[in-house]
Amino acid sequence: MQYQFIQHQTELDAFTAKLAKSDVLAIDTEFMRRRTLYPEIALIQVYNGEHLALIDPLSELDFSGLWHLLRDEQIVKVLHSPSEDIEVFQKFAGFVPAPLFDTQFALQLLGEGNCVGFANMVKMMLDVELDKSMSRTDWLKRPLQASQLEYAAADVFYLLPCYESLSKKVAEKGLSDIVISESQLIAQKRAFRTPDAYLYLSVKNVWQLKPRDLAVLRELASWRQNKAEKKNLALNFVLKEQNMVEIAKRRPGSLNSLRNVPGVEQMEVNRSGKEILACIEAGKAVPEAELPKRVQRLIDFPGYKGAAKEIKQSIAEVAKQQGIPLDVFASKKQINQVIGWNWKLDDAQRNKFMKPDLFLGWRHSQLKDALSKWQVE
Repeated sequence: MQYQFIQHQTELDAFTAKLAKSDVLAIDTEFMRRRTLYPEIALIQVYNGEHLALIDPLSELDFSGLWHLLRDEQIVKVLHSPSEDIEVFQKFAGFVPAPLFDTQFALQLLGEGNCVGFANMVKMMLDVELDKSMSRTDWLKRPLQASQLEYAAADVFYLLPCYESLSKKVAEKGLSDIVISESQLIAQKRAFRTPDAYLYLSVKNVWQLKPRDLAVLRELASWRQNKAEKKNLALNFVLKEQNMVEIAKRRPGSLNSLRNVPGVEQMEVNRSGKEILACIEAGKAVPEAELPKRVQRLIDFPGYKGAAKEIKQSIAEVAKQQGIPLDVFASKKQINQVIGWNWKLDDAQRNKFMKPDLFLGWRHSQLKDALSKWQVE
C-alpha cells in the first residue's frame, strides 16, 4: 500500500491535479473530540484507486483545489458511516462533499447487516483483518508515526474495493439514488440547529418537570448551548444535563444554595455560577400565562400504541413491495417523529423544526401515499 503524507502546498496541488479525472474518491477523516463541541480535524485521507494521500490540515495549506473536486457532482465521494465526517467537513471546509455514497448504509439497504463497522465490512467483503490498535490514537499530535499513517491509509485503501462491490449490487436493484439521498438527509440533519426556545424539549426526563421548572430549564438550555458554541466546549463541560434538570427543579437563589444542589460540582459553580443564577431568575420572571406547557410523553397519549402499529404496517407494505428492509425504511424513533409531529407540535413549532425523516428525501417519495393522513404541514 503506497501513500504520501502531504504537509506542503506543492504536494497538495500536484496530488489534486492527479485526481482531476477521477470518477470516484474514497474519503475519510481523523479527528479528535475531547472537551470540544465541534470535532477537531487532524487528517484527511483521499484515494482514487491509483493515488492515495494523507493530507495534514494542521499545516498551512490552501485547500481550494481539493474542495473543488469534493464539490464536483460528477465525482462520487465514498465514506463509511459518514455522520461525523459530515460534521467535520461542515466545520472545516464549510460544505459537505457530494454526491456521497455511504457504504454502511448500502450494506443495510442490501440486507447485509445493520451498523456494520468498517473493520467488520472489510473482513466480511475482502477477508482482510485490519489492525485496530490505532483507533484511540491522538491524531492531533505531531509527528505522526508510521504505524498511525498506515492505519489511516488503510481506511480508504480498503474502502474503495468495498464500494465497487456494493455499488454494483445497489445499482442492480435500482437503489443507487436512495444511497445518495440518505447521505443528503444526514447532512441536512447535521446542519440543522434547534432554535434556542425549544432546546429544553430534548433534555432527558423533561416530561417530569412542572411549567415553572420548564421555564427555568428553557433558559438554562439556551444559555448552555450558546456558551458551548462560543467557547467550543462540549455541552456537559458547560453544565451537565442532569444537573440542569435538578437546578430547574430546585431553583436556588444564591451561589451557596447552588453548591448544595445534588450533583452540581464546585467547578461548575466557580465557572458559571452567576450565569446560572441569572437563568434561574429569568425563568422565575416568566408570567404565569406564558409558562411552557408540561411535556407529555408519546407513550402517555391515548391511542399511541395503535397509531405506531398502524404506521409500521403501512410502511411494511411499501417496504415489501420495494424489496427494502423495513428497519431501513423506518426505525421506532422515526415512527415516533411522525406521531410527535402530529400530536405534540403546533403550527408555529412545525415551522421551526425539521420535518420527520419519513417526510423527507427518498422515504417521502416512497411513503407519501401510505402516510398521507399523517403529513400535516
